Amino acid sequence: MFSRPDNNYNVSDDVIDAILKDQAHPIFHIVNYVKDGQKILDIGAGSGVLARAILKSKKNVSIDGVEPNRYAANMAANFYRTMLCGYVQEFYAEISEKKYDIIILADVIEHISDPLEMLKQLMKYIDSSTKIFISIPNVAFGGVRLALFNGSFNYTDSGLLERTHLRFFTRNTADKMFEKLELLTEHLFSLERSFYRVEFKRTELSASFISIFKLARLSDARAYQFLYILSKEANPEKFSQNIIIHAGTSFYSIMRDYFFYQSHFVKIYNLALKVIRKIQNA
Repeated sequence: MFSRPDNNYNVSDDVIDAILKDQAHPIFHIVNYVKDGQKILDIGAGSGVLARAILKSKKNVSIDGVEPNRYAANMAANFYRTMLCGYVQEFYAEISEKKYDIIILADVIEHISDPLEMLKQLMKYIDSSTKIFISIPNVAFGGVRLALFNGSFNYTDSGLLERTHLRFFTRNTADKMFEKLELLTEHLFSLERSFYRVEFKRTELSASFISIFKLARLSDARAYQFLYILSKEANPEKFSQNIIIHAGTSFYSIMRDYFFYQSHFVKIYNLALKVIRKIQNA
């Protein structure tokens, strides 16, 4: 059964502000996508981080939430038009009646034992015009690969290896699942982070320069999460091609972190970079 410490649901306003500036966070892109007047359902709403971010961005939307954890649902209730406490399977009739423009599952399906079946059932109750936003952690992230190389696979209270995760996805396995559901990917965001600036210890990331270089060049290894915007649209030709959007860190940032991710090294590096740029512009 899904269980998470209550204190993990406490999110400060500073964290919401940081999310709205973080291009490697799925909520940053979700907030930018939604439009005034839309009806939105947030499945697995937690303590209301998504609704709070939308409110802070001054978007005028109607947003409802579904959340199984009573503690989190009570925290979130003030930020939603309606908060339903329970599992999504209990509320299919309500979902069908509301005819939402967007349904969001942000870091949710990895907590479900059979996400394919759950999504298959959910699709029966939503309109063909409804957009489905699904974000997932990427178990093929470079930090996970390097940790495994060093014999480490440590569960945590939050992050890619959160102890409540029941399923793990790569881009390939997620693509195959959505194909089975006959969902079309309108947009795919590859949300990329440095291996050295997330939850992994430096000792877990020990590897040769060549290994880091090769991993940093792979976008699927830089991707900490993926955000899919999906559609039940029956005509695939409506979309000329899937648009893959890379957001967050770069190959160069990861290589800089490999050499310099100590605070004093970063300061020296940035200072040297400024001097070089001044010389070039002189």
